[in-house]
Amino acid sequence: MALSTEAVKRLMIAVCSPELGNEISTAINEGLLLADQSNVTLAAIIAATSVSPTTDFGALKVADKVLHFSALGGSSLLNCLVAGDLGQAAVIGDIYMVLRPVNVASARTNQKF
Repeated sequence: MALSTEAVKRLMIAVCSPELGNEISTAINEGLLLADQSNVTLAAIIAATSVSPTTDFGALKVADKVLHFSALGGSSLLNCLVAGDLGQAAVIGDIYMVLRPVNVASARTNQKF
């Protein structure tokens, strides 16, 4: 989905420049296109400071995928089954990348520009 002609016109008026308005519109449209092609977003990168599965992981949502990168080498993929809970003891100093499933196109359907 691209910005409507009306949205582009209003953007040009808002920034007081047709050139800048077109540049911003192009950047937005490229971002929307890229978002529509992706079904996940990088929600967080967490460096564990505790062995607790909840201390550093309050932002986790159900259905998040967590890539665990061990400081000793290796990685694993975890599924978040309970919001705010890693589901296993964390390893201090290890990195956890949180991938969150999204459906940008349907989320944007009701949005007004």
